[in-house]
Amino acid sequence: MSMLDALEEREPVEYISYNGMGRSPMIWGIPYMAGLAVVCVSLIGGMALGTFVTPSGWLFSLLGVPVLIFFKVICENDDKAIVILGLEAKWRIVSMMGGNSKWYGGTTTFAPTTYGRKLKNVKRYFEKTVGR
Repeated sequence: MSMLDALEEREPVEYISYNGMGRSPMIWGIPYMAGLAVVCVSLIGGMALGTFVTPSGWLFSLLGVPVLIFFKVICENDDKAIVILGLEAKWRIVSMMGGNSKWYGGTTTFAPTTYGRKLKNVKRYFEKTVGR
């Protein structure tokens, strides 16, 4: 029995994991990174508007409060709800930008549109590969 056979016959190692390892960290029911992003954007925006535009621009800092409440409401049952919401928004944007999707049943289709247009791409198909 060789050394390679002995390595292949080992049983896989099982590691203990806890149910909470897949959850994102939360503060007051709001995912930490999403809440941090909202707070930072609203505070920096309020600071910039309050300093450079008008003193009432400081009220822009309070614009993050309803967004945080929205995040808290949608994350009551699922802590990944903001990720799912972001994926849905991204899909909407991509599907609106895809002008030809109506011809492909409403799906986003990526087609090779540059193959054969450039001489280097055509030459690449006729070159011998290193392994052959």
